[in-house]
Amino acid sequence: MNNDVNAEWTQEIKQLILTTPILAELVTVYADTDINDTVGYNEALEADAGDLTLAAIGTRQVAPMNVVATVTDANASITGGYARVYGLDANGIPANELFTFTGGTQTVTGNVPFMTVDRITTWGFTGTVTEADDNIKFGAGAKIGLPMGSNCVLLDVVKELHANACQVVTHANISRTYGTYIPTTVAGGDHNIELWYTFKRRIR
Repeated sequence: MNNDVNAEWTQEIKQLILTTPILAELVTVYADTDINDTVGYNEALEADAGDLTLAAIGTRQVAPMNVVATVTDANASITGGYARVYGLDANGIPANELFTFTGGTQTVTGNVPFMTVDRITTWGFTGTVTEADDNIKFGAGAKIGLPMGSNCVLLDVVKELHANACQVVTHANISRTYGTYIPTTVAGGDHNIELWYTFKRRIR
C-alpha cells in the first residue's frame, strides 16, 4: 500500500541570506595530510579506522554545504579506499556520507549539505600509500543546503541575488533529493548571496 496517496502537504517559501560567503573548498574541513599519517587509514573495516583530527570548529563549515574529498597520489600507487563524513545536515538532523576512491589522484564530490562536520573516518586504502605526498584532504563544496525542516521536499529556487543584483536561476543546479542549490554566480567573500526557495511539508 502506498501511504503517499493519502498524504497531505503544505507549501512554504523561505529566504536564505549568506553574508560574505566563502569560495568553495577554501574552508578546510581536514587539511591536506599524508594518508599514512592519518589514524587507521589501512584498516580493512570502517569500525577499525580511527577518526581524523579535524580543523578548528569555526573553520569547518560556515554554512550548510557539501563536502569535497581529494586524494593526491604521488606516484599512481593507490588502488582504492574509503572515507565517511559524519555531522548534522542543513536541517540539524544527524547525517553521514560515504566517499569511495577508486585509485590514483581523485576528487570525490559529496551531495549531503553538512551544517557541521563532527568526525571523519578513513579505511580500506589499498595499494601503496606510504610515500610522501600520498595525501587526503576535505573541504567545503559549492552545493548550498537550503534549510526546510523535517518531512520536507524542495520544490524550486524562485529567486537568486548576487550582491543585491538579480540572477537567472540555474534550475539544473537544484537537487531536490538533497535539498541543495549551486548559485548561478560563484560565491565569494565580496558580496551577499540571497536565495528564495519553495518547498512542501508533509503534515499527515
